[in-house]
Amino acid sequence: RSKVGGLETVAVSFGAHNSASARAAEEEQRLEQMDEDYSLPRDHRPQSYIDMTQCEMASMDRHIPDSNKGFQMLLRMGWKGVGSGLGRKQDGIFDPIPLSSKDPLDLLFGGSKVGVGRLEEENAMHEVATDKRKELESEIQASETEERKQKREEQVEKTSAIKDEIKEIVSVFYCDICDKQYKTDEQFQEHLNSYDHHHKKRFMEFQKEQKAMKGGPTACERQKKEEKRMQKEMAARAAALLAAQRQRQEGVEEGSEGQPPAPAPV
Repeated sequence: RSKVGGLETVAVSFGAHNSASARAAEEEQRLEQMDEDYSLPRDHRPQSYIDMTQCEMASMDRHIPDSNKGFQMLLRMGWKGVGSGLGRKQDGIFDPIPLSSKDPLDLLFGGSKVGVGRLEEENAMHEVATDKRKELESEIQASETEERKQKREEQVEKTSAIKDEIKEIVSVFYCDICDKQYKTDEQFQEHLNSYDHHHKKRFMEFQKEQKAMKGGPTACERQKKEEKRMQKEMAARAAALLAAQRQRQEGVEEGSEGQPPAPAPV
């Protein structure tokens, strides 16, 4: 049967309606059956200016006409028309939401970049916040009560005592050679192992050697003096750490008895 008729028989068997000419004819017929507003193909490019004489420019100064699709949709959903608000009780917004502008100063003139109602909320918060300026500490102290004054003085004394205690504890982490103060033992040890510290130390030793050559102390005397200084420094550090541990233990015991614990060293 495939031999009879040649290509015509093959086209009928496998569907002549799938050919390119048949598809083009169907597309043309479909476009002819469409409305006039949608009669142009998707890849159509206009060759002249669009006629704007029959178009109407939308504006926020006047409401949309009755022929507008959105106007008719609102009416079908229960809206009563121009002059009535949205909602079941007609207590919603009366005006449409304004379009946001690309101008960064739009927020200063009531724009909608921050969302519906957000600008009014922020303005109300600003009015409450700026209604009365924050009082200065001197003004508060001028009109404070005796009870508040006593609490403030106690707090100042407590803070001063804590600072003095911390200063005494960290005094062992002071480098006389470099004239630098550190807060923790880790920072102090890192400084002692640094190049800057050893460089200044060697420079001071060189100066001392120069003085020794001119009648100053000998190298053996300087070494003994350095050993005594190191022993004294290590003893002071050990005593400070032991005192900090004792204060921490006393603070834990006082806290267990219902009293506030002593301030812990930094």
